[in-house]
Amino acid sequence: MKTPILPSLFASLALAAFVNAAPTDKIPASNVIWFDSEAQTFKSENGAWTVLQDSSRAQGKGWEFEGLPVGNGRIGAMVLESAARERVALNESTFWTGGENPGGNCSGYEYGPLAGRDKFGSFQPFGELLAEFPGLENPQDFVRKLNLETGVAETSFRAKGVKYSRKVFASQAHNVIAVVYTADKKGALSGTFSLAPNHTAKFFAQNNRMGMTGKLVNDLSFAARAAVVAKGGKTVPVGSSPAEIKVSYSGKGDNQYATYAAGSIPKIRVEGADQIVVLVAMATDYAMDHKKNWKGGDPAQKAEKTLKEALSHADKPTELLAAHVRIHKGMFSRVEIDLGKTDAETAKLPTPARVKKYASTKDDPDLEETLFQFGRYCLIGSSRGSAPATLQGIWNHKVHAPWACDYHNNINIQEAYWPAEVTNLSECHMPLLDYITESAPASRAMTKKQFGDNHRGWTTRISQNPWGAGGWTMWNVPINAWYALHMWEHFQFTQDKKFLKEQGYPMMKEACQFWEDHLKELGKDGKGFESSDKSVDAGQLKGIPAGTLVAPKGWSHEWGPTEDGVAHDQQLVRDLFTNTIEAAKILGTDKKWADSLAKKRDRLAPDKIAPGGYLQEWLVDRPNMVSGHRHTSHLFAVYPGSGISYAKTPKLADAAKKSLELRGTAGDSRRSWSWPWRTALWARLREGEKAHEMVEGLLTHNTLPNLLTTHEPFQMDGNFAFPAAVSEMLLQSHAGEIELLPAPCKAWKKGKVSGLKARGNVTVSFEWDNGKVKNVKLVSPTPQKVNLTIHGKTKVVETSTPKK
Repeated sequence: MKTPILPSLFASLALAAFVNAAPTDKIPASNVIWFDSEAQTFKSENGAWTVLQDSSRAQGKGWEFEGLPVGNGRIGAMVLESAARERVALNESTFWTGGENPGGNCSGYEYGPLAGRDKFGSFQPFGELLAEFPGLENPQDFVRKLNLETGVAETSFRAKGVKYSRKVFASQAHNVIAVVYTADKKGALSGTFSLAPNHTAKFFAQNNRMGMTGKLVNDLSFAARAAVVAKGGKTVPVGSSPAEIKVSYSGKGDNQYATYAAGSIPKIRVEGADQIVVLVAMATDYAMDHKKNWKGGDPAQKAEKTLKEALSHADKPTELLAAHVRIHKGMFSRVEIDLGKTDAETAKLPTPARVKKYASTKDDPDLEETLFQFGRYCLIGSSRGSAPATLQGIWNHKVHAPWACDYHNNINIQEAYWPAEVTNLSECHMPLLDYITESAPASRAMTKKQFGDNHRGWTTRISQNPWGAGGWTMWNVPINAWYALHMWEHFQFTQDKKFLKEQGYPMMKEACQFWEDHLKELGKDGKGFESSDKSVDAGQLKGIPAGTLVAPKGWSHEWGPTEDGVAHDQQLVRDLFTNTIEAAKILGTDKKWADSLAKKRDRLAPDKIAPGGYLQEWLVDRPNMVSGHRHTSHLFAVYPGSGISYAKTPKLADAAKKSLELRGTAGDSRRSWSWPWRTALWARLREGEKAHEMVEGLLTHNTLPNLLTTHEPFQMDGNFAFPAAVSEMLLQSHAGEIELLPAPCKAWKKGKVSGLKARGNVTVSFEWDNGKVKNVKLVSPTPQKVNLTIHGKTKVVETSTPKK
């Protein structure tokens, strides 16, 4: 159900609006994630604070299980609240160790807090904002929640007869993390505030200001500036200032953590205040510009300037909040979704209890709505005007995070951006598209070194960092085609010809040129075919005509041999050539080249159906390798590609369906990212019930109490991809028509959705009841005729224009 914005979030509100949080039984069922218990934060002994590490999954305590994320696309925080202590774990999207990673042509994958510029590196946690409030232990009526519609993490409780409220948000309007503390009794707010490091830094606390400045081992400079603005009471710095805090690291691998003399960090103490506002600005000297050697301005100056501008509103937190909500809600509320009504008793439960109950009942449409909107929320928070979303979005608390918390491109970063266009967040796509463009020079250099100077174009390895460098020993050779699809989809949904001409098409063409130079020609009956599988049955290649083109030495992620003509690679190259030919036609350019590309596309080895009726993953059939694997690489052409469909290739669609059935949903298949992909695949194959089974699988097996998804270990691609997958059940537009409710399911008998996007820049809204679609609205910037399909019947309709 749609959650209305609370009236308290407009600038006209009085201070009391910050105090009067909704009682537990009044919290809306959707668009809110909430707990009625305190989170694990940190220990405090003799003035020294120690951040607690996450517990086991069975215990479910700490950052990963209890945190509530906020973000503005460049900076973010994971909020963990108890009454007496508050931990706001800070992140900045460009805070990375590592660099160009030249060794072995970027084959190294050394990461962690001490990875220098010659290593791959990893996304790092920026630091912590820690606050302690003595005497507030053992609270009553404790509630902490994340309002997805407003982008505010809120906490309320009672202690010693006083009602306390806290609100944390990442403001894009003012580019700061803001925390607002209020109470319904004057002078009731007293606490100590500090920044805490994950890397060696110099700290200061003076008057009501504090900050830290440092430099990572890769020469990346960073700075934070914070202000503690109290209304009433007394504010004093505590401890020796300035102070250099040396950080060392304990533990091994992904369990590594920072240690330091916490008692030496200067702090700020507030006593007897009516209201407290804490603002934190963060910056590094990274710039996503290879021409500037990836270097930007002085981070201390940037943070100081940002904080100064935000401070002009600190005495009026309602203004700070209203400016933040206006921008966030303007994006978030473009899409509203109603998948049905959860029973009242279930709807009253805290989110962790609902997740647990769902595992047995599989019945909570409001929770499914919340997971849908949470995925959109996370993309809004992770990807606006800065670096792309990592495996964990913009949020990370580990100095040695799993898989470096990198840009993993064999499915993960793609899934992070699947919802960008269809769920009406097109601007959130741009950080990835800009990164692809800016990293191209580094990719070109790697490509020529690996494949020869005669190779045009670019490709890269499976892992990437902000400097465009690859990592890990494996290349993902067809990633250029994956990335080109993102360029093409952005145009398809926006119809932005300027983008296509200046950015999208040049990158797509260059990817095609790589494959023109890289494709291998087979002889009659597959002569020249190569495989790392010494027992391969080359007799299966009989009948392959001479001149057939294959992608050489491919890999069907993440199993099987290195081999020519892997289905995954063939489908991607075919998709790339088809889309680029169409783009050239739209732009009226390169006709002769596009015609030659079409001839090469038609020579690509086609998809094959195995004797067992399933879609072959390789040119040779391997019937012992069809089940029990997490990846569905050979089904790219079903989704997110469009080469296989019941409309165009019904026999291949049937074979794809058989392959998907054989994969299964147990064991290795239970990964956060695999469920949404399979949801979308089943939706494209018109199997709504199967698609919903995948929705159930994600919530049952790979979703944490705070609705973050886990692989495990923790990664968020399941969160990101989920709204895209659900959208495919409701709306499809890849086949030259707009089809509504193509994959209905019994769990969603009645519902409505508004604001989804179809290709052609059409905004779609409709309702359904017992599978029957009604009240359809199609809106585009200018009227256009489109093919609209409902219940298998297609007719031409004209879109309307937005109301002024």
